[in-house]
Amino acid sequence: MPRRVLIAKLTSLGDVLFTLPMVSDIRRHRPDLEIDWVIDDTLADLPALHPGVSQIHAIPLRRLKKMPKPERWPALRQAVKSLRQSRYEVVLDCHGMIKSAALSWLAKAELIYGPADERLGERAARWVYDQRIVPDPALPAVQWYRMFAGLALGYQPQGLPDFGLQAVPLRGEWLPAGPYVLGFHAASKAEKCWSVESWQAVGQQLAECGVALILPWGSPAEQGVAQAIAAAVPKAVVAPKMTVAELAGAMLGAQQVIGVDTGMTHLAESLGVPTIALYTVTDPATYHPYWNFAAHALGGNGEVPQVEEVLKLLV
Repeated sequence: MPRRVLIAKLTSLGDVLFTLPMVSDIRRHRPDLEIDWVIDDTLADLPALHPGVSQIHAIPLRRLKKMPKPERWPALRQAVKSLRQSRYEVVLDCHGMIKSAALSWLAKAELIYGPADERLGERAARWVYDQRIVPDPALPAVQWYRMFAGLALGYQPQGLPDFGLQAVPLRGEWLPAGPYVLGFHAASKAEKCWSVESWQAVGQQLAECGVALILPWGSPAEQGVAQAIAAAVPKAVVAPKMTVAELAGAMLGAQQVIGVDTGMTHLAESLGVPTIALYTVTDPATYHPYWNFAAHALGGNGEVPQVEEVLKLLV
């Protein structure tokens, strides 16, 4: 049987994305290892875009509370049973929470690596780890994860990060016949968002140039915001609800992606798509993709991007 390593990174989309270059590094430096992943089932199709991931254990963690009580434990038990069918030499718990530590322990690996205290979301997780890895905490997120795996498995990551994403271009009757820009307006926190009026101003300028603004969404509230933006933009399209894989495919056909500080914007950047990232409260230096020369970052650290700045960067 091949030797196997399990990556435990459960959520969120951006964090899972930033972990993917680990897979490319491991495949390059440790071709003797098969790589599996344990993740929340709502995000399972993201690591599935990397051909270096052999098996994905999709655990219904976020959905458990919404399930009827009689269905919860059977669903969780079945997911754990699948996790324990493979024998792992190493688990790399990059998540640092009690739930990821518990799943790492349930995998019955020979060795479990976890992060140092400053990267732990919950301190109790530390008691599961056999060894703790301490990359430089000042490293940007992508490089930190790469060093975490390199220190655990005995190699030095080199070169630009390789996300290994293999998306399939999206085909759909609802897609505009002409050029389009994707606008990711929703974020995990309200303070990360850009105003509806700002989105409308950019969409109107795109429409004057014959370019459609496509507005994806992931919840009814986000759909409402998309509809509010589209109401004042002639060529705007409120997209149907899409999976991560479908959104990645839509990005491949986009002329450009404009998005707030959210995992979808970072996914577009990692696919090499021309991107304008809109930061408000967070520090863009932590997440800016230095490997994508067509990616631009505006605002951040309390400074809100201005419409005029975005218009100057439209391609």
